[in-house]
Amino acid sequence: MTSVILTRRAMLSGGALAGMSALLAACGQQAANEASASASSTTAPSETASASAAASESPSASATPRVTRGYSGNSKAPDGEYRKADEYGPAQNVQEPRKEPAQYPETEQGLYRMMKDWVVAHNYAIQTGDCSYAFKYVTEDAEEYEFYLYIQGLYQRGGWAVDGLDSYQPEGPLIYDEAKKMYRMKHRRFWSTVMYVESNGHLTMKANTDTSDDTFYFLFTYSDGYWKIAGSKSIEEIDS
Repeated sequence: MTSVILTRRAMLSGGALAGMSALLAACGQQAANEASASASSTTAPSETASASAAASESPSASATPRVTRGYSGNSKAPDGEYRKADEYGPAQNVQEPRKEPAQYPETEQGLYRMMKDWVVAHNYAIQTGDCSYAFKYVTEDAEEYEFYLYIQGLYQRGGWAVDGLDSYQPEGPLIYDEAKKMYRMKHRRFWSTVMYVESNGHLTMKANTDTSDDTFYFLFTYSDGYWKIAGSKSIEEIDS
């Protein structure tokens, strides 16, 4: 999960520069855009480094470039046609999660089914900024809850996320900790890159360049038929 953002090596790659140039070129574009609400800044997750898009990187950018959030693909997608996020705007027509978490049995299969529902809500939050569904699957003290606060604030400020969708694979049995009254299960996270775009032109780019910590333990609680994610721990924290 370790993230390296715009290191010297990354800056020399054509892909990173092309993405930034395209975004800066779009700063002055007046596509049919959504009105954005202002909100106080929420601290991004600790695994984040950032780089500001300097005006000198694009001759068309102003001294204080400001991104206008429009439509991905530079046009409104037809109803029902999914279109992923890009430098022009957030994803369109994203599949909605189920309205409320479902009750599942206190078994591995029950946990798998909850996780499948949660991943849909999680990726929906990343693509739309609507974290109302995802919040219901995590406890308030979980790292994931803080991440959703950040994503929610990003969209409220007029920004959006490009890429960054996650998938997870279970890598071990479901274990119950009697002392902590909590379950844990080893999982592997799969992701490649993500870019968080602020309305003021500030970019936060993350790349999964070190996969050594992509395997970790999710912690879970179970109550009244509902599974919830209660955080995560590294392999070293649990197995040492």
